[in-house]
Amino acid sequence: MPDPAYDALHPCFAWMRDYLGGVAPPGKLPGRRHIDPVDFRNVLGLVSLAEVRREADRLRFRFRLVGTTQTSLAGREITGRWIEEAVVPELAPRILANMTAAVERKRPVYDRFPMPYPGRKFIDTERIYFPLAADGETVDMLLILNGYPGNPEYMPRAGLFATGPATTSHWPP
Repeated sequence: MPDPAYDALHPCFAWMRDYLGGVAPPGKLPGRRHIDPVDFRNVLGLVSLAEVRREADRLRFRFRLVGTTQTSLAGREITGRWIEEAVVPELAPRILANMTAAVERKRPVYDRFPMPYPGRKFIDTERIYFPLAADGETVDMLLILNGYPGNPEYMPRAGLFATGPATTSHWPP
């Protein structure tokens, strides 16, 4: 699975990569305690946090926070729900595979696909699953930044990310 092509994406994705790199301990993944939602308030409505649970023979994921844009577009609240309960059944395997890859690789994973939403057939969506680890090593949460390339009204103005946080060379490790 290739790394995200940040240059071809909305600048908020590279900004988030650089932000997480700036708060991560050297050579480690950032943890939830390292991030401050105030720092990325320009994209907060597009961010979801999913907890990673390790069960006997599989990983499970539960949404702990779902941004207001996400909730509005989905037409329902999915905070607190397991992925299998939160997404349409035909997309669950794909989303679970992306989340599992981000956990196992300890690297961001990008995907783009049409997502069904109430009142519309589909909306073109893209997202990057950024791994977080409380101990810097074992991924225990995913920060998911969502985007809507064909629907700029759901995206922040690109100019907000012209000058982002200082980039670092140590993340992802």
